[in-house]
Amino acid sequence: MFWSRRLGTASLIELCRALRYALSSGMMLRDAMDLLSREGTGPLRRVAGRVAADLKAGWSLHEALRKQEAAFPPLFVALTAVGEESGNLPEVMGELERYYQTQQKLRRDFISDISWPVVQFAAAVLIIAGLILILGLLPSKGPGQQTTDPLGLGLIGPEGAVTFLVVVFGTIAAGLILFALLGKLLATAPRLQRAMFHVPVAGPCARALAMTRLCVALKLMLDTRLSVLKSIQLAFNATDNSAFVAAAPGVVGSVRRGNTIHDAFGAAGVFPPSFRSSVAVAEESGRLPEMCAVQAENYDEQARRLLGTLNKLASLLIWLLVAAFVITAIFRIFTTVYLGNIEKNLDDRGRDSRPFDPKNPTLPSGVPLLPPGK
Repeated sequence: MFWSRRLGTASLIELCRALRYALSSGMMLRDAMDLLSREGTGPLRRVAGRVAADLKAGWSLHEALRKQEAAFPPLFVALTAVGEESGNLPEVMGELERYYQTQQKLRRDFISDISWPVVQFAAAVLIIAGLILILGLLPSKGPGQQTTDPLGLGLIGPEGAVTFLVVVFGTIAAGLILFALLGKLLATAPRLQRAMFHVPVAGPCARALAMTRLCVALKLMLDTRLSVLKSIQLAFNATDNSAFVAAAPGVVGSVRRGNTIHDAFGAAGVFPPSFRSSVAVAEESGRLPEMCAVQAENYDEQARRLLGTLNKLASLLIWLLVAAFVITAIFRIFTTVYLGNIEKNLDDRGRDSRPFDPKNPTLPSGVPLLPPGK
């Protein structure tokens, strides 16, 4: 939301890139954050200063980020915990940097695709509001005649124009709020998120994104000294998907009871069959980290492709909504103003074309031809 204190995508890319460079060169984490607090951009500088102060006070990076959770997305916090626990924080920063760069590119492409339809929509709304205002200020053509209502909705004059603008832009604002609430609901409702996996395009895209993050996290942790149970728990948290996070306790419990990772993943009900098959083969051969690396690349490619398709569909939907609004408005103006005037003129002519009465001859205007009594 516009009023959110969360860091923007550009600031997150800057943070990931700076930490990747600094940590790869051997710089201490607290020194890297302290440098960002002095040399970073405005929003990042303030947040980095608070994180640097916590690091100097002895907090871990994950704990420091938790204290500033309003500024960081859950995915960043979860994967940072993975990197800190596994000792692969530079690699995690690189993965996050690529992820946020993809998000930034998709957002820019989406804005580019919808910019012209949005301009057309705004112009149409302003033109119609101006038409309501101008026609409402014009005097009526004659006594007893009403002021022209271009849309046929009772919107006339300044009040009608204001009402029209409030209704249109209020509807748009309500739609955006509902969309944001739906996103928050999906983030906190595992069953709804799991059902979302079956929605065409959007469902496979959400699953592919979650699988990419899980595979990256497992790849980074399975070659370290971390226990398998902790690696699985952190990997599920790193998906930033409520369906996967809710399934984590069951998977960890199953592995703790002595079941294989393949069996535990199969009982979770959130993994594609192809991935479970790959896990079974990799677990038997002892090549689970390598399999996760390959699967991470495959799901990343799939997620990018589906995100591009979803982007195009969303921009097409907006264009169709704008076109439907403009066409409906033009049709109502045409039927109300143009056809309405034609029907009115025909009715007036019909009333004036009365049969000739020799006893009471009149002009078409109704004025008698003869004086009274003649």
